[in-house]
Order: sequence, then structure tokens, then C-alpha cells
Amino acid sequence: MEKTNMPNKGLLRQQEARIFFNATAKERLLTFSLLFVLFFWQAALSADVNDIIRNVQKTYDRMDNFSAVFRQIDTFKLTGSRTETIGKIYIKNGDKYRFESEDQVIVTDGKTVWTYNALSKQLLIDRVRKNSGALLPRDLLFKYPKTHYATLLGEEKKNGRSFYLVRLDPKEGVRGYIKSIRLHIEKKSWLIDEIETTDPNGNTSLFEISKINRKTKLADTLFTYQPPKGAEVVDMRK
Repeated sequence: MEKTNMPNKGLLRQQEARIFFNATAKERLLTFSLLFVLFFWQAALSADVNDIIRNVQKTYDRMDNFSAVFRQIDTFKLTGSRTETIGKIYIKNGDKYRFESEDQVIVTDGKTVWTYNALSKQLLIDRVRKNSGALLPRDLLFKYPKTHYATLLGEEKKNGRSFYLVRLDPKEGVRGYIKSIRLHIEKKSWLIDEIETTDPNGNTSLFEISKINRKTKLADTLFTYQPPKGAEVVDMRK
């Protein structure tokens, strides 16, 4: 029987190194990209995404009051345009919230939602609807993890803090205005500091959250709305 010679491991390593260093810049970039993806894939194995979601849920479920500053960046795929909005957000008991920006105020007490546009001086009043497409805080934490697959994309460090990157994708048969959601979760506090949503048309909305205050006491009157004098009121509950 003919004897087969086993390849020399040291020689193989030298050949692999020679191939790598003789590669084009594009091939090297691809190699580094693959190594980068492999690193994050290995990091993802070190934490269970369901445990992460549960820890975030517990953190927010214990909160009675929450206020923060937000920056919203909307990007439209078809035109390539983008808009930026800066404002404040207030949340109480998960289902009451208030968004305030220069041009718009959105308020809900969990049953009714008021949307006031300062540019048109128009107030829309409607009931909170399950299929409205609105990203309610409690839905994000408790509804979406049940109707969407959660994937741990990896870990990231920013300004000396460590974060988990988690993506939520709809399960089979789930329809809505949101195609996917990406969450930026701080490992130490289990607080979300970025939320990025993508709709079926590829348009994205990025919410950056800062100056979080969990100790503030928010009155219930903050979650109702009286329109300014002269505003056009459109009541869609009728």
C-alpha cells in the first residue's frame, strides 16, 4: 500500500501567512471583517439574549417614574433625506408617556393619546390602539419580546461603558409598521440608551436617550393635554 505523507503543520502556516501578506488590500479588508464578525459571534455566545431581555424588563418594571432627554434621527431611504429632533420624554408606569419637542407634543394616559403639531396648530385626539404602529414603552419591553425573535448581535464599548446590541425581528405571521428593532443596552444598569426601528420600506428612526432620571416624581396631570388657545382640535374617537 502506498504511504501517504502528512503535511507539515509549520510549512502550512508559512504558506498561509505568505498568502495573507500577498493578498490585495480588498482581500485583507475582507479577512479583517470576517475576524471582526467572528469576535462578536464569540462574544454573543457568552450571554443569553433572553436573560438580557428579562433583566431589562425587571429594571423598567421597577420604575414608577422615568424622564430623559432624547434625540430622534429619521432617515428616509427613498430620498436619502434625514431629520433630527431633540426633546424630552417622561414615562410613568410604562403606559403613560409624554414626548416634547419644539414642533410636536405627544401625550397619553394609557387610554387616550393627544398629538399636537405646533407648526399647523392642530391637535389630534384618539384612543390608544393596539395596531396603531406607535412604539409604546411597555410594548417595547413586554409585547415585542413575545412577538419578535431576539438576537444578540454582540457587545460594544462607548465612553467607558459596555453595551449589549440586541435586535428584535417579527415572528412568522406578525404584521405591523415596524420591521425590526435594534436596542443598545448598558450592561451595568440594564437601561436602554439607543433604539433604532426600521419599517418595511427601509426607513429608520434612531432614538438616542441621555440624562436619564429615575428618581423624579411625575404628576398624573403631566399625562393629559389641554391645547393652546386657537388650536384646531380633531377628535378621532367619534
